[in-house]
Amino acid sequence: FFMQVFPKFKRYFAIMFSGIPYSLLIPISIRLWRYPAELMTCFHLVWTLCKGTPTLYDLSVGLCMLCWSPRTVMRMGKLSLVSLFAIPVPICLYLVDYWMWLESGVGNANFIFFQCLAYNAFITNIYADFLSATMQRDKALRMVAKGC
Repeated sequence: FFMQVFPKFKRYFAIMFSGIPYSLLIPISIRLWRYPAELMTCFHLVWTLCKGTPTLYDLSVGLCMLCWSPRTVMRMGKLSLVSLFAIPVPICLYLVDYWMWLESGVGNANFIFFQCLAYNAFITNIYADFLSATMQRDKALRMVAKGC
């Protein structure tokens, strides 16, 4: 932990925060067991979001994994496209703020925090849109199979 927590609550918070990805992955696994590529992509994107120190490598692998399911990507909305093109802004600003804070000493840690927050918000938008499009595709395929 990098924050101050009362000693008797450290184990509680460790269990709670390490359990967050599992609370997301179990329902996704139950619903998407028919689509292994989409399931692996969702697992990777949840792992990227819940990771303590996200890297650009994780994002680039996740975006490449989106290409495994082009039918799902076609169903994604405009919000994910806007988020995809907006991701370079917080990345560049993070690099500038990092240099200003550590090298010249005139930066502020809050600027870095908000750049990381914007970066994670954009990744969350892409992930939520991908998951929604996967659910829509699954529903459409189930309706076709039933003959509705």
